[in-house]
Amino acid sequence: MTTTHDAPVVTTEMTKDLDEFLDAVWGKLKTHWDENNDDDQKVIDIVNPEVIQEAVKIQCDDSEETSYTDMLKSLEGVLKYSVRTSHPRFMNMLYGCTDIMGIVGEVVATFCNTNIHTYEVSPVFTLMENEVIEKLCKYVGYTNGDGVFAPGGSFCNMYGMLMARNKKCPDIRMEGFGGKTLVAFTSKECHYSVQKGANLIGIGMKNVVGVACNDIGQMIPSELEIAIEKSLSEGKTPFMVNSTAGTTVKGSFDDFNAIADICEKYSLWMHVDAAWGGSVLMSEKREYLTKGISRADSLTWDPHKGMGVPIQCSVVLTKNKGELIACNQFKAEYLFKDANLEKIVARGGEEADNAAAELAEKKYDLGDKSLQCGRHVDSLKLWIMLKKYGKRYFSNRVENGFRNRDHMIKKMAEHPEMFKLVSEPMYLNLCFWYVPPSCRSLPEGSPERKQKQDMAVQSIRRSLCEEGIVYINYQPQGELPNFFRPIFNSASTTTKDIDLLLERICFFGDKL
Repeated sequence: MTTTHDAPVVTTEMTKDLDEFLDAVWGKLKTHWDENNDDDQKVIDIVNPEVIQEAVKIQCDDSEETSYTDMLKSLEGVLKYSVRTSHPRFMNMLYGCTDIMGIVGEVVATFCNTNIHTYEVSPVFTLMENEVIEKLCKYVGYTNGDGVFAPGGSFCNMYGMLMARNKKCPDIRMEGFGGKTLVAFTSKECHYSVQKGANLIGIGMKNVVGVACNDIGQMIPSELEIAIEKSLSEGKTPFMVNSTAGTTVKGSFDDFNAIADICEKYSLWMHVDAAWGGSVLMSEKREYLTKGISRADSLTWDPHKGMGVPIQCSVVLTKNKGELIACNQFKAEYLFKDANLEKIVARGGEEADNAAAELAEKKYDLGDKSLQCGRHVDSLKLWIMLKKYGKRYFSNRVENGFRNRDHMIKKMAEHPEMFKLVSEPMYLNLCFWYVPPSCRSLPEGSPERKQKQDMAVQSIRRSLCEEGIVYINYQPQGELPNFFRPIFNSASTTTKDIDLLLERICFFGDKL
């Protein structure tokens, strides 16, 4: 009897046309990457959305297939109009200049297309994530630490808040708040994810108390203690303090020892948002910035920022093993079959050996530490960079940022009438004003001078974006006039790029 098998609905066969398309895509990507080192290459190309819509053919016509030729044209448009975040003169965000080995890791992880909840379905990446977490804990100073990769630093901060809540009031996990009012404390210059986290874990955003900072952006410990005492006097339940290693605007590092002392005094969980500043731990020369950080109960770290790992690569670390499991474990029977396997092993017999072997693998499962079930493999791109380069690469990258920052400060100091620092920098953020000619004769602090400076910074920055050869950000903060905030985070940025940035600011600013 002859059986006829239907052809698959979707073919995964590598046809000649597909092979040629992939070769062409690789050629485009390689050219795009190489162009990042071209001095004449723009970082950003600002165009109207309609131009991008047409170039990329954003609208999806799902009534018929698109040819590989047309798909290649769309991808050319994607590359042309995307910001070149790996360009040496991309100084706009806390991330930038990713590494080609990290990109290889991302490609391999996506190619394997697996989830990372159980060892059985993801054996290699499970072991890899454990190895990388162990390394990161060592850099922090955790000797019995643990951790899990998560989709971004904001999510990691929310993990810290959830663990803090669980430690203070473990009954909330199953029973709800029962009338308790939990209060978290954080710097007034913290990342907004702390407020979002308050919403997520149910304490309410009004119960996040912002603590005053000094002139360089550090939380003031004495003000923190006053805020805690006030909360206690109101019958509320303080449960955690969020401190920061590298604030978003000024790049400030809190006094971790002073904050840890207060947390121990009041039995509060201490979390450190080191999403931006964690990478300074790779440089022994900068140990002074992170003294006392190992006293924190948990810590957020984004290797996709200061370490140049492709986005996204974020991890939350804990000082003690078991905190993530205690907070997040659900023991979903259909996925984590420990209880069922234990029953089979207990009964004995021929089947017990197989069950015992499977049960032994379950200790590697990562899924119950995480709030997610489906979770992308983000550890491979960091693992491959650590494996290829070692720690020194990351240390050199951090120190390159400090050299460029210090060079810019030195150059600005040669023209005090043009440039003024907002505050002394601690890290790789440099906040400063350019003072246009029309402002220089006006009294410091006068409303007219403030208004002119405020408008000048925004105007110069927009002109820089439209020109496209350097790309930095500017900040409004409180009552201060707008100020520039370049970030020195690129491994490929040189002092020549810094000189060009200053020259272009002066070029546009002198016209005002």
